[in-house]
Amino acid sequence: MPAHGDYSREEELLSRLLSRNPGRTVSQAEGSAWGHLILPAPDENPLEPKSGTRVLFIGSWILGMLGLQGVKKAARENPGRLNLVALVTDDPLDPNAKISVHKRFWRYYSEQRREDYELSILEEALIFGVSCYTGEVKNAMFRGLLADWDPEIIVVCAFGQLIDKEIIEQPRLGIYNVHPSDLLHHYGAGPQPWEDIVARKATTNRTSVHWVSETIDEGSVVGQSPPINVALPDGQPCEDVLLIGEKSMMVVPRLVEELLRQLIARKESGESGPITTIDFDQAFLPAERDSLMLPIDPSQFGRLLVLPPGA
Repeated sequence: MPAHGDYSREEELLSRLLSRNPGRTVSQAEGSAWGHLILPAPDENPLEPKSGTRVLFIGSWILGMLGLQGVKKAARENPGRLNLVALVTDDPLDPNAKISVHKRFWRYYSEQRREDYELSILEEALIFGVSCYTGEVKNAMFRGLLADWDPEIIVVCAFGQLIDKEIIEQPRLGIYNVHPSDLLHHYGAGPQPWEDIVARKATTNRTSVHWVSETIDEGSVVGQSPPINVALPDGQPCEDVLLIGEKSMMVVPRLVEELLRQLIARKESGESGPITTIDFDQAFLPAERDSLMLPIDPSQFGRLLVLPPGA
């Protein structure tokens, strides 16, 4: 169990994880001020082939869960061609964790909800047979893990730590972030993309996929989702960031799945380096694009996103 800080919530989280499968192992993230390395039990997804393009997923919260769904779907639909090597996620429960809890989406949730969200994404990775890390990424332990995992692709969906040059340069096919705002037109960079929409009284949004750079959300945009209507039924701007967020995140699994599909094809054709441009519109059916342009229906809040139980 945790060795430093007030970890009542952390202890509860780890107990819940172990109660679901006692074969899992938990160890302190050595050299980190917070976090753990959590390994799946031997019986969790033992038949999943550990071959193909190696993908590291970094993400948290609802956005991370949706991105992880996209990775897992791509793995299922491309057997032997994609290998999810690990999950790196936020630890929103540890007061020592430097992940900007009070500036980001976590501030909208109680500690119990933060625990539920962290548990959900960890559980989704562990049942897939994937190791999980919740500590600092700028320390020797993580550098060693990164070298062992040797990812060819890194996908990021909501992460509270700055990713430095050493991590950025690791994957030979690139590191990509999914950010739920229109970065191509310089809207919504940083930890409060939907607050920007409210401030501008905007009625449409796009979710962007871009290269990760050392400056937050400033890497080149690879592509964007189709336009997303974030207005209310009467056409007025919505002022509820959670409603805007839920609508904006509907596209995330498809974006991640298409990104990985094209990167796998890129590798298998003998190309190297990050991909520069993707037309994500073609990954959505016409009916799906039409659905994204329907106004926000406040009565449907909490029902738009397909999430794991408990999330």
